[in-house]
Amino acid sequence: MARNLAIWTCLFGLITGGCPGPGPAASTGTSDGEIGTEMSSGTADDSSSGTDATGTTTAVPTTTEAPTSGTTGPDGPLHPDPGEPRYVLIGEAVVLDGSASTGAVLYQWDPGDGSPASEPSADPVFMAMYAEPGRYKPILTVYDGQGGKLSASVTITATKPAVWQPRHSSTVVQLGEADAVAVVSADSDEVMIAEWSGDEFAVARRIATAAGPRTVSDMGEWIAVAAQDAGVLEFRRWDGGDAGHALALGHGSRPFGVVAAGTTVYAALQGPGRLAVVEFDGQNPPVLQDMIEVGFDARGVTLLPDGRVAVTRWRSPPSGGEVSIVDVAQGEVVETWPLQFDPQQASDTEVGGVPSYLSQVAVSPTADLAALPALQVNVMQGLFLNGQTLDPDQVMRAIVAYVALPAGAEQFERRKQFDNRGLASAAAFSPRGDYLYVATRGPQTVERVDVFSGDSSGNLFKVGYAPEGLAVSRDGRWLFVDASLSRELVVYDTGVFDSPGPAVARLQIPSSEPLAPAVLRGKQLFNDSEDDRLSKDDYIACAHCHLDGESDLQVWDFSERGEGLRDTAALLGHAGLGDGPIHWSANFDEVQDFEHDIRGGFGGAGLLDDADWEAGTHSQTLGDPKAGLSEDLDALAAYLATLTEEPTSPFRGPLGELTPEAELGRTLFESDELACTTCHKGQRLTDSQWVDPGVPLLHDVGTLGPGSGQRLGMALTGLDTPTLHGLWRTPPYLHDGSAATLGEVLGAKNPDDLHGVTSALDDEERAALVAYLLCLDGQVD
Repeated sequence: MARNLAIWTCLFGLITGGCPGPGPAASTGTSDGEIGTEMSSGTADDSSSGTDATGTTTAVPTTTEAPTSGTTGPDGPLHPDPGEPRYVLIGEAVVLDGSASTGAVLYQWDPGDGSPASEPSADPVFMAMYAEPGRYKPILTVYDGQGGKLSASVTITATKPAVWQPRHSSTVVQLGEADAVAVVSADSDEVMIAEWSGDEFAVARRIATAAGPRTVSDMGEWIAVAAQDAGVLEFRRWDGGDAGHALALGHGSRPFGVVAAGTTVYAALQGPGRLAVVEFDGQNPPVLQDMIEVGFDARGVTLLPDGRVAVTRWRSPPSGGEVSIVDVAQGEVVETWPLQFDPQQASDTEVGGVPSYLSQVAVSPTADLAALPALQVNVMQGLFLNGQTLDPDQVMRAIVAYVALPAGAEQFERRKQFDNRGLASAAAFSPRGDYLYVATRGPQTVERVDVFSGDSSGNLFKVGYAPEGLAVSRDGRWLFVDASLSRELVVYDTGVFDSPGPAVARLQIPSSEPLAPAVLRGKQLFNDSEDDRLSKDDYIACAHCHLDGESDLQVWDFSERGEGLRDTAALLGHAGLGDGPIHWSANFDEVQDFEHDIRGGFGGAGLLDDADWEAGTHSQTLGDPKAGLSEDLDALAAYLATLTEEPTSPFRGPLGELTPEAELGRTLFESDELACTTCHKGQRLTDSQWVDPGVPLLHDVGTLGPGSGQRLGMALTGLDTPTLHGLWRTPPYLHDGSAATLGEVLGAKNPDDLHGVTSALDDEERAALVAYLLCLDGQVD
């Protein structure tokens, strides 16, 4: 009560000019414990409509010795009204007003922050102040003077001031202060511009881009687009009124993330592992200012509040995730944020392992927290590794990792795992930083996380295939979801997130479908885990190990499948069956054999009807052909058959030529003395083939070991010869991932010259051979 009187005295003094200023904050803790229930219904800005509310008042009937039913006071039946839910800033005075209550003669307020409640008083108004961010639930208790009382709570959300406008690479972004967004269409080489007025949304225009646009950034009247397949950074007026500019970033650059800050644009070059710094003023052609080495597999780009730039390593090494922090003025990486390997044993709800597929760093508007959506992969479990089977619900989890700013230290204890979700693909904060929206790619959901508690606070289901990007409108009302393989920009009203209805709008992204129907269907299935036929409990999709058709660069223990330790192979360039038998042990002879993985490792019901599965020898790999039995299984094969292109190697010269060192390596590779071409022959550099039906050509090159396991539950006598194309982007090497570098493959892992005759090479020759192997990308030299 003394605190309440002091605040009232100060407030009266401020009004009359007699108070020198506010005293110390009255609250020191966030709310814990809740009386009644509260349904959150909004997200962002309390200056707009009721959609911004964070809760509804909830009556909590209580009694003294007399029942409250039927009791009345001066204004009628007793009813507490604690006012409307709202946002406040920490440290500011909050007026809690119960004067709209009826039947009350006395009012009592519990501020909900752990401090004492006020004494019952005839005054319905109470002043509170919250010192820490949180979602508080002050409780109003009203008394009718006849022994009855009732209580109700209201939600007051206290936040730090929003001091930062987040800037991170994304597939969808709002354009300045305009009621418009841009979203990329990677398969059709376009950017779609959508605009809205009130509650009406429409496609404004589509802008053609260079091949493979992956992310887009707002530059006021312009947009910057990273066109990965073309290796260029494009600048276009988003109103469609200019032909635009393109800046080539070099052979094999593969730009992915792009973000603009004024006239400076930062692009992550995934091929060479660099950050391109570009100046573009809208008047003159773009100018490349710098190329900064940031490390292998650079992917997402984020501007940090302190002016530095964060660049994610997309696929993580076994030790954990990595984010490079670049001081652009110094032109170098000055710090690395490590995301810890999680050592815990798997359970029904959580798994240990490596956080990987880091495509984004989302920074809160309060500038004190960064969130990284990712996939945590349990690569430490299996019959060989720890004697435990790798069950479908223990393989992987969607996660969000949190990093404190500006210190840059992961808050590992806050890392959130999403049960029944695989691969968190995108994240975006609400404008006040109290909520984080998280897209999960395979399960087709968007989760809302309460940043204060870490708990889930509502979700959206079936948003569309492969949600790849999220954006929240500046006022916080609209959530935009890039459902990339449904080809839709999906718009939701955040004000009804707790009980969401249908989307407000679904706008077609590409001007027309660029893929054949069977290929599109196969690509959707490849990326989907929501379909119970594909995956148990929504965890595993094909793309969760082969996102973008690549390898996840992890080594899995498949001993319970009758195999062993297996390094994930990339799919790009293989064209399905284009390189012969599938997998290191050649245990599949058709893409449709992945039905075995779907029913086994994924825990799905299967794309084949059970009757077809059980007929003949369909239930055996290398058994009766499954092709033609399931339209969806055939569509999956049709999609994989389109993966014919290898990403260009950044280790080649500026025109795609072999470097002089690589030319020397080529001579060595093709020499009879080394005998590399005995197995690695032809354009695809492999002799992979079937000697007889069901009998593959396998080679023992001296790399088999205790963890190599079996082939189809029987002895493993050798390995299928993999193509050498794409080695530059797929470390570690060998079937069990036991070689970290190509130098190890040619040296320590080949002591008896069973894997080519390499023991006589000197250091210069071995380096030249490695240089040649790093240039192999499907190009014919």
